Amino acid sequence: MLHGSNKAVVTAIFGNSIVTIAKFIGFSLSGSSALLAEAVHSLADTVNQCLLYLGLKRSLRKADTHHHFGYGQERYFWNLISAVTIFFLGCAYTIMHAVEQIRLDHSPELSWVPFVIIGIAFIVEGYSLSVAVKEFRRQSKEAGKSFRQYIVETRDPTTLAVLIEDSVAMLGLVFALLGIGLSFWTGSAIFDGIAAICIGILMGFLAYFLAAKNRKYLLNYSNDEVNEVATKLWRADDQVQTVQRVNSIVLSPEETLLMAEVELREEAIFADMTEAEIAQAILFMHKLNAIRRSLEEDVARVCPEAKHIFIEFASPQDKPNSE
Repeated sequence: MLHGSNKAVVTAIFGNSIVTIAKFIGFSLSGSSALLAEAVHSLADTVNQCLLYLGLKRSLRKADTHHHFGYGQERYFWNLISAVTIFFLGCAYTIMHAVEQIRLDHSPELSWVPFVIIGIAFIVEGYSLSVAVKEFRRQSKEAGKSFRQYIVETRDPTTLAVLIEDSVAMLGLVFALLGIGLSFWTGSAIFDGIAAICIGILMGFLAYFLAAKNRKYLLNYSNDEVNEVATKLWRADDQVQTVQRVNSIVLSPEETLLMAEVELREEAIFADMTEAEIAQAILFMHKLNAIRRSLEEDVARVCPEAKHIFIEFASPQDKPNSE
């Protein structure tokens, strides 16, 4: 999955870099607000995808003394930062500039140049979109889900971000083409400005969607699929009496932390044991529970902020043979 996400991001970075330069050249020659909006849109996408790539690379770092479960959530953090970048660089600036252009009644120097630039952008961004769609279809197939269902349920924010951004970029090009075309046909700059405002609004919705998607995974979001599978398997196991609690936290698209409290059946625990052995085993289990509570209370007394404590006892090592 990571290799495919990496390919989609790198393709998008190269594609958007080329398109950004072309659009800014087109704006400098025409003065079109819609083309400037598209240039800023592509610049925001390029910056965003560089942040996505940074998140991918940083998420690969191994667990250490300060991050016991690794750095997988770096992907969600940098995706969130990229959403903020899209909002302020793409949405806010684009709309402010377009409104100012309409207020000043600035008419762009319309020629064939903007239409050629938009045509080139359609080809480049269309290819980037096809790469993202192909990767996303592969991921959805591996997950055993439909394309639409996987858009809602995927825990990989990177490929989804590229897919949505490229889709919005194609729609933005349609708005730009319509705005510039109507301004060219009517001689009025208002259509060019309206197109720029529409592109800015599109980027605002994109920023909100990406921010909301990544925010939930930075707030200890549970993996409901893993919870359901674990609960179903354990309840069907003859050794299990009840499943009292199942909790999980998504650490990255590939990693989930699972915690559970399960009560075992007595016959599963005490099978093939004499009454004396059973009595000893019960005493031993009571002793373990007492030690567990004591250890939890010790920590909670000194660190009251430790509200959730999960202790797993390791099996004692076999004693070496005495000589």
